[in-house]
Amino acid sequence: MRSIRRQLLIWCSVAIALMLAILGMGLYLTMRHSLESQFDSSLAARATLLVNTLDWDPNRGFHFSSDFTPLADGRAPDTPRYFQIWTPDGKAILRPASLGKDQLKLLFPSRSAGTLADIKLPDDQDGRELVLRFHEGNGDEDQSHDRREQPRPIGDGHNDRLEIRAHSADIPRDYILAVARSTDELEEAVSSIGWSLVICCSLATVCSAALIAWLLQLGFRPVDSIAEQIAGVGTTHLQDRISTERVPRELFPIVDRLNKLLQRVEAAVLREKALTADMAHELRTPLAGLRTSAEVALTQSRSPEEYQRTLRQSLEISVQMQDMVENLLTLARLEARACNAAPKSLQLEQMLTEQLNLFSAGIISRHLTLDKSGVAAAKVSAPPDLMLLVIRNVLDNAISYVNESGTIRLTLDETADCVTLTVSNTGSAVSAQQAGQVFERFWRGDQARTDQGRHSGLGLSIVQNIMRQIGGAVSVESSVGGWFTISLKIPKHGGIGHHDS
Repeated sequence: MRSIRRQLLIWCSVAIALMLAILGMGLYLTMRHSLESQFDSSLAARATLLVNTLDWDPNRGFHFSSDFTPLADGRAPDTPRYFQIWTPDGKAILRPASLGKDQLKLLFPSRSAGTLADIKLPDDQDGRELVLRFHEGNGDEDQSHDRREQPRPIGDGHNDRLEIRAHSADIPRDYILAVARSTDELEEAVSSIGWSLVICCSLATVCSAALIAWLLQLGFRPVDSIAEQIAGVGTTHLQDRISTERVPRELFPIVDRLNKLLQRVEAAVLREKALTADMAHELRTPLAGLRTSAEVALTQSRSPEEYQRTLRQSLEISVQMQDMVENLLTLARLEARACNAAPKSLQLEQMLTEQLNLFSAGIISRHLTLDKSGVAAAKVSAPPDLMLLVIRNVLDNAISYVNESGTIRLTLDETADCVTLTVSNTGSAVSAQQAGQVFERFWRGDQARTDQGRHSGLGLSIVQNIMRQIGGAVSVESSVGGWFTISLKIPKHGGIGHHDS
């Protein structure tokens, strides 16, 4: 099962780790560049110091100035351990004893700038070398001067041009100087910084994950509270609702819809309880009739005609009970959305005519007037069986409750989207206030049950459910002693479940 809390913790930790990694890498590269720049500047400063400590003697060549006391390898104090001087043609003319028989890498830099290179030092250490040009003399104008000056740098940094002025015009003017230094200390410093950043970022990520987990636990407390309230709702406590006090704004729509769902569930359960009670009440009357007929017939011997009369009464009661059960099953299937018939194009006028023929005997026996002047050809889209059940129920309702010698009126009004079928009858016993109750199960305007169970009070409830499923609508208008009118709006392009309410 997926956990939002775990996913938030993972993604937040990954985001923080990625952010710290990026920041750490940026800091690492910045500090590495700074240390390397300082290293290169130190190398250039050592080259400058080396040139300033060198002196020229026609007999001895380049040597350290007498102002410095040489070290064991012949170098002056603070001068580089690894250096070498060449003539422009690549002839080595000076190097310290620390180099032994090894040579530094000879490069030929431009006159105005030095060249840096990574090399291997004689003791197999990684090193960095700065190679630059310097010259003695100051051009043709200085060749006539027989004077000696100390070497001095021109410019600054590792791009310095170094110049030496000598007293002799016979010596070469240009030289190549290479100064090298081990990078072990630099690499150790950079490595130390890198590992420090890795450890710090890792610890920061772990601490951030722990903090986020704690904050998520606090943030999800309202969810846990809602879960506890939902757990307390049971079949005997459907009236309970989830409290909206102190509910975060993000959870309020969920709590609100959950409360509405509980309200619908409670209404459904109450309807089922009412249906059970109504079924027991409605079935009790015909069952009592069957029992009474059987008991009376068995009290004494009777003629065959009396037995036949009793059987006919029992059969009528059984048929009524069967009709009621079938209506209940139909209603249950409709409410469970178990009717999956495909819609077809239907002629309403033809269906009305066929169903009226089935009720013709009742119309004639009760001297009813049938007005079909408003019926014209009209097509709708609906499942045939369901549409037939709707028409049969509304016609049966009108013919059953119209007053003796009354009038039944049928009209069809067609619009671009739907067809409206109106069935009206005179002699209504339902008031305008009661009109909305006609769709309730087992409700009948004849509260005294004077029809002796002929109608179960389920017909119009079935009609309403079917109309909802095919995307239509049904409404009722009534006045006591006046007209009772049922209006059906049937879509021309509908289907099962298009507009479930």
